Amino acid sequence: MKKLMLLAAVAVFGLSSANAQEVAFGALGGLSIQSLSVDLGGGLDATDSETGFHIGAFADIGISDEFSVQPELTYSIAGDFSMFSVNAIAKYSVSEEFNIQLGPQVGFAGGDAFDALGDDDITSLNLQLAAGAGYDINENIFVQARYGFQLNDHYTGDGDFSWQVNTISLGVGYKF
Repeated sequence: MKKLMLLAAVAVFGLSSANAQEVAFGALGGLSIQSLSVDLGGGLDATDSETGFHIGAFADIGISDEFSVQPELTYSIAGDFSMFSVNAIAKYSVSEEFNIQLGPQVGFAGGDAFDALGDDDITSLNLQLAAGAGYDINENIFVQARYGFQLNDHYTGDGDFSWQVNTISLGVGYKF
């Protein structure tokens, strides 16, 4: 009888742990603002921003009731700048509907802005640290906002030149 109770307890614990690790898949999209910051050296700076859109797919992997990881594949375009990104966003639920988000966004940039500069001393790698928040409207639909701060520099050559692109994304998602 004790073995049966122990086996039942292990089975219940195992099933509850499996349920805590739910996985949902979905699609997302929305507004994307790319903010370009160029430092030409010698106190000469230039900034510009372009507005566009982003689309993508994600998985929401529940680790516990409060914590989940949301890997994403996204494509964004704004003006002459485009980027394909692989994101790994950690989400902490402050309440049942509201979460805060933090994680890396690894982008590969392109578009006419890169083509005009040529291949010398330019990297397409855009490594960002993103922070944001999300709100679950219901079981399937959510909205989120994020700011991605670029950690590396697109210019890899010598000199004082610097070129970085930070992003703001406002989006809506649907879990299947």
